[in-house]
Formats: sequence, C-alpha cells, structure tokens
Amino acid sequence: MQRNDKRRQARYRLAHQPAAPVIVLRDDVRLTASAVNDVSNSGISLCLDSALPVESAVAIEYQLDGLTLDVNGVVAWCRKHSANDAAGSDTGYVLGIELFSPMMLLSAFRDALPKDAQTFDDA
Repeated sequence: MQRNDKRRQARYRLAHQPAAPVIVLRDDVRLTASAVNDVSNSGISLCLDSALPVESAVAIEYQLDGLTLDVNGVVAWCRKHSANDAAGSDTGYVLGIELFSPMMLLSAFRDALPKDAQTFDDA
C-alpha cells in the first residue's frame, strides 16, 4: 500500500511551481518555501530550509499580480527532505500544513494544478 492510499484526500503534485514565492509565516518570521511538494483539498506540503514544530500555528502568504493571499493553518507533520520530494533543498525539510481555508490557496494555484485535479471543483 502506498503512503497516499491511507490518506482521506488525494494529493496532487503541481505541474509546475507557483509563479510567485510561497511564504510561511510563524511568529513574525518569514520563511520562503523552496518548492511546493503537493496540494490537497485540506492542505499543502512544501519544502523549507528550516524545520517547524508540529502543531505550530502558521500562515501561508502568496502574492501575485498585486493581490496578497494569507491562509492560516497548522503544521501537521515535518520531516527531512527525501529524494521523492519536489525539487528543493536536499538538506531541508518537508512540512505538511493543514489549512483552515485551503480553497482560497488552491484557486491561486489553479494554473499550476495538474489536469486530473478536477476534484477540487467538487469540494
């Protein structure tokens, strides 16, 4: 059984990285994601150079075309980067972040989502 088979929602790797940097805010510290690993109807997995504690409150900031989107969430898990992850720092970390309003961020990433991610329209 693959790891994704145990998950309640499908994860989708982006067809390409978002057009603008994805920032993780925690306690007034801004961390720029080196890559977005995947997205789902409830969250995002991304690569950072720093680890963050599980259950940390965070916000994801995405700014494009004069619009800034802030989505609050919580770190669900954090592990060291592996070869199966999206391109990012090989010495960094991958975090799973559960988002409180994920559809706003998914809408901003719509052009980067793979064609088989149509289930987002049904959520």
